[in-house]
Amino acid sequence: METIFTFDWIKVYPKVLEGLKSGKITLRDGVAYWTELADKSGIVQHMPLKQVSFDSDKINELSQLLQATHSTQLVAIGLSTTIVVGAIVVQTMYLANKIDKLQKQMDLISSDINAQNVMFYMEKLSKYFGVVESSRVLLLDRSLVPETQDIASNLITQLSTERNEVLSLIDNLISYAEQLTDRHFEQMLDFITMMLDIIPKAIYIESQLCDRYGKFNLSEHLMRESSKRYSQTIEYYRGWCNSKAKAAIRGDANPIALSFHEKKDDLKALFESSNNKALLKSLTRPALEVRT
Repeated sequence: METIFTFDWIKVYPKVLEGLKSGKITLRDGVAYWTELADKSGIVQHMPLKQVSFDSDKINELSQLLQATHSTQLVAIGLSTTIVVGAIVVQTMYLANKIDKLQKQMDLISSDINAQNVMFYMEKLSKYFGVVESSRVLLLDRSLVPETQDIASNLITQLSTERNEVLSLIDNLISYAEQLTDRHFEQMLDFITMMLDIIPKAIYIESQLCDRYGKFNLSEHLMRESSKRYSQTIEYYRGWCNSKAKAAIRGDANPIALSFHEKKDDLKALFESSNNKALLKSLTRPALEVRT
């Protein structure tokens, strides 16, 4: 079992709960702010925290996690999943373990497919996910903010640049996969699926890093544009997978078509992931106090 800090909804001000429902309050990095829909500005409440235990291997069993965090009353306004899954992504080794598995798959592909372009792709991907994990570690301790402004700025720049490169590389890998042998194709299919499941978590980390250092407008912009770009890639992958799966349904004995049929459950989990959709939700701008 692991533990995370999440919001203690019992101690949240009633006006915060009402404001979240009406859109007059937004949550950014553990702080409730008035939004532009309200006739006020600034901070409403620093959200109270409590520690809860959970099994990170059962992250998809959100009903149990939501009950444990007493946030079921916010399911209707779509906050619960984002808050709980976001806390797990930032505070635990969940993402690090996912990246470690991805890295092992990268090493396997790099050693098994002796192609210069594949080696280039793997190097780029490895670098990006290393920056993602560095950012997550920085987010673990809020007290470091005064000492790490320059580090955070560099990380935010790296994340933005390399995320765009990685999504383009995934598009290229999808096209390249059909040129591979049957065994290598299956490895690449697993790899692309793993990457596309991790990317929303990485985008969430990037957004949280911007929020932590007060770059709210940038955070909103990056979340909005990154979500659009991710959607393009995931839809391209979905269409490609569907075309291959249909070939298997038609009775095509092509090993590539059969691979899609065998992995249909993994692909369905990716395309229908409520966790990933929650992490990519658009952000509402806080109305900050005007300082003179």
